[in-house]
Amino acid sequence: MDKEQYIKFSDAQIGSTINRPVLVSAIEENTARNGNKFVRVSLKDGFSEVTAMMFDTSEESLASLGIRQDTIADAEISVSEYQGSKSFKIVQIRPTADSTLTVNDFTKLPPVDLDLMYTEICSLIESSSNDYDGKYTPLSDLTLKILTKYKDSFMTSSAAVSMHHNLRGGLLYHSYRMVKAADALCGVYTNLDRELLLCGTALHDIGKVWEYKTSISGDAEFTASGVLLGHLYMGASLIKGFASDGNYNKEKVQLLIHMILSHHGTQEWGTVSCPAIPEAFVLHYIDNIDAKMYMCEEHYEKLDPGEITEKKPFGLDNRLYKPNY
Repeated sequence: MDKEQYIKFSDAQIGSTINRPVLVSAIEENTARNGNKFVRVSLKDGFSEVTAMMFDTSEESLASLGIRQDTIADAEISVSEYQGSKSFKIVQIRPTADSTLTVNDFTKLPPVDLDLMYTEICSLIESSSNDYDGKYTPLSDLTLKILTKYKDSFMTSSAAVSMHHNLRGGLLYHSYRMVKAADALCGVYTNLDRELLLCGTALHDIGKVWEYKTSISGDAEFTASGVLLGHLYMGASLIKGFASDGNYNKEKVQLLIHMILSHHGTQEWGTVSCPAIPEAFVLHYIDNIDAKMYMCEEHYEKLDPGEITEKKPFGLDNRLYKPNY
């Protein structure tokens, strides 16, 4: 599907009606005060996701029309204003007659090719290899073994349910930008252990491949392991297990595990341990920077130059302004 041939949700004008194919990603049934049923339907257009209302309708009645979660549908949607924001209402919806459409047509992906990002991460890690004159197996070897074994999950997992990089391939994209940032900082702060920092950065969120279950369209939800253990613990345990089979520098492996356990920075943000080495501090801050940059990028897509977000975005400390130039 040529995504550009249809009006995007983000470009839809208040007062207009749009007709386009959509992916139904979720359906939530509710009851109004008057007792009538209505549904909130989450729709994807391949660029973003919106919630559209459909009144005097139940989940069962939509199912009778063939509309369920993960259905590709043709929809007529009216756009209005409610409390200063765009509001979407489904006028009509039915399963699409276009048999060429697939879920991938409505799945938002990172702006950088997945294979390219994975290859560049591995190349940078390989270039950082340090065997201490043959005394130890390089930490980069351990990292590449992990990334190779879990390549498919690492490349397709979301990095979050909703906070940042919450899309298919989001974990890879987040890790890719962070590894590149970490490598650049090594050229400024030359006392940093480049191998340790790049390996820690690449693996800092590896536990998320078990913390979240990511659907083919990029929606993520917590797993039981994610709720009970969390990605910091699972990532650290993974590294400890792989390190038991190899002649790795034990202290350096311990420092790598420390970086995984401390990258949230503070106990308020759920860290297990606070950063205690320079590489752990750098990892924490570039993690925070990349998350904030992604949030800014997402909100900038919805703003025109000179506009300010209506509310303070969740996770940020102020409303965002998009420069008028």
